[in-house]
Amino acid sequence: IQRFFNIEAFAAKNLQQIPKDFPTALMDIAAGLPTKSLTVVRGNTTDIRSEDIFEILCILSDNNIQVINLDLKTAESKDGYFRYLKKGLDTSEERSSLILCEPEECEDILYEITINNYIHRSILYIFFWPRGEVSKLFLSGIKEAIRVAVITNPRPSVFRLYYNQATPDKLNHLTLVNWWSGRLYKSPALPPADKVYQDFKGRIFNVPVLHAPPWHFVIYKNDSTVNVTGGRDDKLLSLLSKKLNFKYQYYDPPERSQGSRIAGNGTFKGTLGLIWKRKADFFIGDVTMTWERLQAVEFSFLTLADSGAFLTHAPDKLSETLAIIRPFRWEVWLLVGATLLMTGPALWVVIAAPTLWQRRKRNQLGLLNNCCWFTTSLFLRQSSSKEPSRTHKARLVSILISLGATYVIGDMYSANLTSLLARPAREQPIGTLQALEEAMRYKGYELVVEGHSSSMAILQNGTGVYGRLARLMRRQRIQRVRSVEVGVRLVLTKRRVVILGGRETLFYDTERFGSHNFHLSEKLYTRYSAVALQIGCPYLESFNNVIMTLFEAGILAKMTTDEYKNLPEHSRRSEPVTESDKKETSDAMENTQTPQTQPESTIGLEPVSLRMLRGAFCLLSIGYFLAAVVLVTEIQVHRKKENIKTVEPFQTASTKRKSARVRVKQRFERIFRNIYVFLDKALRHDAREYQIAGFVYVPRRNNGESNKFSLKGPRIITRGCDNCTKPFVLRLLLYKVKEFVYKFITLIKKMS
Repeated sequence: IQRFFNIEAFAAKNLQQIPKDFPTALMDIAAGLPTKSLTVVRGNTTDIRSEDIFEILCILSDNNIQVINLDLKTAESKDGYFRYLKKGLDTSEERSSLILCEPEECEDILYEITINNYIHRSILYIFFWPRGEVSKLFLSGIKEAIRVAVITNPRPSVFRLYYNQATPDKLNHLTLVNWWSGRLYKSPALPPADKVYQDFKGRIFNVPVLHAPPWHFVIYKNDSTVNVTGGRDDKLLSLLSKKLNFKYQYYDPPERSQGSRIAGNGTFKGTLGLIWKRKADFFIGDVTMTWERLQAVEFSFLTLADSGAFLTHAPDKLSETLAIIRPFRWEVWLLVGATLLMTGPALWVVIAAPTLWQRRKRNQLGLLNNCCWFTTSLFLRQSSSKEPSRTHKARLVSILISLGATYVIGDMYSANLTSLLARPAREQPIGTLQALEEAMRYKGYELVVEGHSSSMAILQNGTGVYGRLARLMRRQRIQRVRSVEVGVRLVLTKRRVVILGGRETLFYDTERFGSHNFHLSEKLYTRYSAVALQIGCPYLESFNNVIMTLFEAGILAKMTTDEYKNLPEHSRRSEPVTESDKKETSDAMENTQTPQTQPESTIGLEPVSLRMLRGAFCLLSIGYFLAAVVLVTEIQVHRKKENIKTVEPFQTASTKRKSARVRVKQRFERIFRNIYVFLDKALRHDAREYQIAGFVYVPRRNNGESNKFSLKGPRIITRGCDNCTKPFVLRLLLYKVKEFVYKFITLIKKMS
């Protein structure tokens, strides 16, 4: 026996008697529950003799029922009792309490239990009502989820047992379920909930509803009423109502959100907050089960096995101009270029190797040039009749190069190019959380989530990449949207917006708005949706039985796929858009849709047009331009060679352009040369020999030319002066002047 009281305090009080045969009746009721433990709680207004309490404790212990005895006379003892209930609530252990007190205190204890939410199917409160009928105040405080039994003693040795969960269609009501008169009338003492709630007898439930296709299609009216036009969960609720015989009425919840967790101030927003406050019976929809939500509500068996994902805009098409280089990656292009550069010298080595040890001379540079041009023409599939060599070795190497260029590189390039032109390539899609983080950090993408949803809770409570994404979201102006549909429309209108949510919901919205406009990521995490009910809801087992039957029979999956069939014809997907979709096409109509990433559009193959061949025309234009540049360059070089002026004899071909100083010297040289010629004419320079004062002056000629004078000076020979006609002094003076001019010209030549 466990006790939370001081036994000496028993003897100090004046205790009164309990009804006759009460311990025996209590033992039979406890055994008929059945229960393994019973907590005897004495209120502050109870005066019962210690002998009676000990009798109760002993008779329960003798029947293997553990007994915990405590009182509520002090605040510490009451807190201890509530901690005991809280522990049982956290661990879902069975707790049965027998509360012995006056009716007024019973009302207060029931109120405190309800306020503190110590309510669960595993916790049973048995009140002993000593006299009179049960008060209306006590009945009004009984919630449907709390298990309350009342024992009355209408006459000696007769006890009646009332229970609040005996009828499914009556609230705040106690129904007589059993009685004791020498023995218990029937066993078990209380009716099981699964049998009571098999038939709700036309009970009407008030169910909140949110617009969330394909689960619910809701039309909101101006008078705060709603009109539900369909949806998967609307059909599921209709099946539940028919099976369990109840009716329901939809209403618009105040905040039009689900609710994610209990806030720091002890409040829970959204529709789940209404269930937590026990203002709503249950909520059915795309409600994901999370640990935070389990602190406020209970969930039924799963109605949807889903996963988390994020939705982005469809990747843009890559530039069709560059499609001509896209068949190979840049690493392959490097190898192709290296192969092209190496084949020419390799062919030259094969041809020139035998002539290296021979003495005959051969133009090896020209041979290398011919080999390079020959191999280039093979790679470009150009006809070339000029072979660099007619030897068998050279021809064998040429054949190998031609086979490699044609059937390996060329055919692979042609096949890939044809495929890319028929189905244009697109940008790299964002399919993982790491890629999403990089896009948000460097490319300006923004991530939004539905307000008070499980996706928002994942980001708020997540670590690692989820925590980094949550920190990046704080920089955004818009972080939350009213619903997933609003977020999908935002993704459709703005290319750099991403929404995180349930994969099935996102997939349905992509089908509604055109799957070729969106890209769905890979599976991020597993999430399960279920019906949310109040903690301690007595009809949870009845709901589970029906839902499990529908799930095992595949009816839930069939109901989900039917929603896709109801889509407009132009919005349906005509073909699998991902590799994983192609693998699961045969199971798509039997199981829940599980699409994978959408790297490409759903549009079919397109015929090749001139727009797709812009790259080829651009490459052709570049080739023409380079050919024109080379042609103009060769013409200019040829013209410069033809227009080179003949330089003077004393100039060489390597003489650089003369400066201004040299040109001045040349002008002075020309002036004095003219003076020299004039003086030479005055001295009869047209004759072969000049006689000056008995000497003969013979000018030197330049290599036999008669019109150019040599710079080596005159030649003087001795002769007579018989034919001299000019005076001797004048002739001598002219000769001296001529000699001075000659020396001056020679000096200028040396300086230049």
